[in-house]
Amino acid sequence: MIVETRELFFTNSALLKAVAWYQKVPHQTDLPLGVVTMVTPKAGGGLSILIQQSGASKAREVVFLASKTLGLLLLFCRRQKIPIPRDASKDMEAGDDGISLIVRSETMTSGPSH
Repeated sequence: MIVETRELFFTNSALLKAVAWYQKVPHQTDLPLGVVTMVTPKAGGGLSILIQQSGASKAREVVFLASKTLGLLLLFCRRQKIPIPRDASKDMEAGDDGISLIVRSETMTSGPSH
């Protein structure tokens, strides 16, 4: 068996761009229209997103759980043309300055027949 492990680190500025891409998905109802002012990684892979809506006096916080964050990161990778194997396991680790996406895939091996 061959095991491949990749770690993709998304800085906070990359997370802002990922959220901007997600805002443009047709019919998504998770993020209201407005300017994303800050994205903060949360323990366990979640995100806290601050959005300044036009006419509002203060920013609105939207919290994404880890599963929604994973979907957002996978969409961003697709838009950036970063290949992610569909059947690979995916895990996230949050840090102060971004989120790591750990992708692990296994390939079965065989040898020549005698």
